[in-house]
Amino acid sequence: MRAKWVIVIVAVCLVATVAAIAYAAGKTSAPELIRAQKFELVDAEGRVRIEMSMGVNGQAPGIRLLDEKGQRCAALSLLPDGRPGLLFLDEKGRGGAKLSLEADGRPILWLNDEKREVRAALGLGPDGSPGLLLCDWEGEVMWSGRRSGR
Repeated sequence: MRAKWVIVIVAVCLVATVAAIAYAAGKTSAPELIRAQKFELVDAEGRVRIEMSMGVNGQAPGIRLLDEKGQRCAALSLLPDGRPGLLFLDEKGRGGAKLSLEADGRPILWLNDEKREVRAALGLGPDGSPGLLLCDWEGEVMWSGRRSGR
């Protein structure tokens, strides 16, 4: 999990570096503005490793991190309703974790299995109290609880 966070941090640093280089190049003869619907960052072998685009439907901007096989392993994007989401996937592009915001802005972390079934969720209630949900292999709720503190 720590390695995936490192990848996200590296991606953000790369985006900042590209912006800085573009800015510095603008001081010479580079264009003042670069506009596109998609950017791809490739490794030394030409494989796409980071993709910044407006998404499949052209409405949801996102940054996707790809492994050396081209498999998506992490993504930061806007959901169709405009809320941000951060997604981590396993080596097969399944399961993993998703961090997003509820419609009212409360954070929630979903932990999914390889079938993308929710196994656990951690979030905040409307009053800010923490809540936890645990599910069995059939997706049935085994335990849920919320601690009210206000």
